[in-house]
Amino acid sequence: MSRPEPHDGHYECADVMYRIYEYLDGEMGSGDMQLVAEHLHECAPCLAQHDLDLAMKALVQRSCGCEQAPAELRVQVIHRITRVRYEIGD
Repeated sequence: MSRPEPHDGHYECADVMYRIYEYLDGEMGSGDMQLVAEHLHECAPCLAQHDLDLAMKALVQRSCGCEQAPAELRVQVIHRITRVRYEIGD
């Protein structure tokens, strides 16, 4: 699956949700970060999902803060979360 690109200078909800972990982890370029931030400011459902994902990351970090997961495990977890989101969104 290819990475979503902005449409007419903004992201759609599906694009934001696809890239939310990049946003939360600060792994996007500044332009994309700004576009996602603007979308979250204007879209209550996406902001709610952002807040839920942020809380989940904080919970995991508190529970496992002293250990770092292998990179392969992190990729598998993110893939499964993304797949569940798309299955629920259908």
